[in-house]
Amino acid sequence: MSRSRSRLLTATLVVSGLVAAVALVPSAGAAASPNVVISQVYGGGGNSGATLKNDFIELRNNGTAPVDLSSWSVQYISAAPGTSTTWQSTPLTGSIAAGGYYLVQEAAGAAGTQGLPAPDATGSVNLSGTSGTVALVTSQTPLSCKTAADCAADSSIGDLVGYGTAVIDQGSADAPLLSNTTADTRDANGADTGQNGADFTAVAPDPHNSASGTGSASPTPSPTPTPGSVRIHDIQGTSWISPLNGQAVSNVPGIVTAVRTSGSKGFWIQDPTPDNNPATSEGIFVYTDAAPTVSVGDSVLVSAKVQQYYPLASGDTTATTSNLSVTELTGPTVVTLSSGNPLPAPIVLSAADVPATYAPDLGGGNIESTPITPSRSVLDFYESIEGMRVEVDNARVVGPSDSYGEQYVTVKPDEDTTYRGGSELLAENATPSGRLEVVADDGSNPEVSVGDEFTGATIGTVDYSQYGGFVLAASTLGTVQHNNLAPVVATAAKPRDLSIATYNVENLAPPTRPPSSPRWPRASWSTSPSRTSSPWRRSRTTPARPTTALWPPT
Repeated sequence: MSRSRSRLLTATLVVSGLVAAVALVPSAGAAASPNVVISQVYGGGGNSGATLKNDFIELRNNGTAPVDLSSWSVQYISAAPGTSTTWQSTPLTGSIAAGGYYLVQEAAGAAGTQGLPAPDATGSVNLSGTSGTVALVTSQTPLSCKTAADCAADSSIGDLVGYGTAVIDQGSADAPLLSNTTADTRDANGADTGQNGADFTAVAPDPHNSASGTGSASPTPSPTPTPGSVRIHDIQGTSWISPLNGQAVSNVPGIVTAVRTSGSKGFWIQDPTPDNNPATSEGIFVYTDAAPTVSVGDSVLVSAKVQQYYPLASGDTTATTSNLSVTELTGPTVVTLSSGNPLPAPIVLSAADVPATYAPDLGGGNIESTPITPSRSVLDFYESIEGMRVEVDNARVVGPSDSYGEQYVTVKPDEDTTYRGGSELLAENATPSGRLEVVADDGSNPEVSVGDEFTGATIGTVDYSQYGGFVLAASTLGTVQHNNLAPVVATAAKPRDLSIATYNVENLAPPTRPPSSPRWPRASWSTSPSRTSSPWRRSRTTPARPTTALWPPT
């Protein structure tokens, strides 16, 4: 979630090296040097897959004089500190040369094959290998602040880096999420803009100590970030629940295919080089909470936490619905490699591709405990392409627009067609398999009615709505062709005849419906809740999973 963050200190990244000894800058008064900054943070030392045995914090001095560090410390606190969480402090000794480095060695793990260069100070703090906060402090007294604002007000803090998903950081975003093979390194141009997310890049760790020498005015550029080992199809997997659910992933590559700037803000990415498994989706939604800063066509690397999100209907505080989940990346750090890239070609949905069965008969079982089988049902098929670009051509409208700009089309033009242009429900709980909800990504309302048509191509990404199942989040709507549906006029009754009208009210009270349905395992359609925004804009509350499924409306 977005947090109010404050810049702590403007400082400039320094270059490597050691110069001849000159008079030290006195440390009296615990005033922070505007030239000494945290230049590198690594928390994966000794972890599985790591080369280095120890965690470390690296400092650099951009000034023209050495700085006395003998009363200073580096301190660490976990990403989300609680009431009993305290800062862990490592005291510093000696000084840092003008233009020089200073290396603080921290805790070691059981793995790793290489030691660090000779450290200038040694501590035993076990830094997180993914998310946390490190501070450079002009005293050796443990800090007490536990929010970004409180730390910004502490004049003893000379520099601070929040990385991954840390609550305490500088600026509007954390430095990138770390891994056992990456360290957050300040950009080579030395800028300290007070924005951890902009000033640091996750690259291979490269520690420097005071013997590393001084740098030049033009430091060697940081290596260009490269894709990590995890791809989108690895995150989505062949099951309804991600095999990496709850885990941190680093530098996941993808092309930005769509951006959502209202409601549940974020963007979709898709891997342009898919695997050959039809059950694994190549697209995923990146939840940013704030308006995304990326653009369609950007090639990006995303470091984030994998989350299995269950939409909760507005006003539903008891999780009585039984929606399917959406695999998302949350708390992201995004690196843009290039812009203006071509988008992956959309999958064209047609009667030949979409299965004839809407939901499999599992005898009331949980579909999320079964493997994704795209040919088994419509639910399986759309789950296998969740987050990917799709296209529907000349889509016939079978459900009119509501006040939120939602409407239903069919991807099967000849399926159960009625004389008024809709699709007929031939039996209870037998949803036409071609039915698909469409919502414009920009929030516009096309004001269509049954029998109208979106001529040409309607293109967007596959998402999930707690009110109607899978939805096409359309970045492009076909041209509306109105059919001018006329109301049906009843034949006037003859004298002495009795006229009887009927109306289906069986779904006006969803909690009274039968407890389960063999054709709708764990997939529901809430009928008429009170909504203050588009139902496609999902509540960000994750409910407990229910034990039964609601019967969908007809």
